Amino acid sequence: MPRYILYKDGAYNVYSTIVDAPLLEYACTLEQLEHWYKEEYGNADLSDLQPRLERAHETGCSSRSENLKECLSCNRAGENESELSFDEFVARFLTLPE
Repeated sequence: MPRYILYKDGAYNVYSTIVDAPLLEYACTLEQLEHWYKEEYGNADLSDLQPRLERAHETGCSSRSENLKECLSCNRAGENESELSFDEFVARFLTLPE
């Protein structure tokens, strides 16, 4: 099952369609995402990152068929796997700390 890169206002996260929730507890910067991606997938898959980032920057989600709102429409990121509203999800998982 895919993992999508999520993007909003300079913040990134990685979304798993297996658990319908983000894999990272907090939003991260591009530099932090690149580090995580390299640790997770190794140097060989870094060439795959750029097109995924381009899609995420364009629609908010690296999916080829969904935008950010569509990707998060059936999330289970809340307490006891409850669905968070789009705004709740963004505030919790796609907003960088000040």
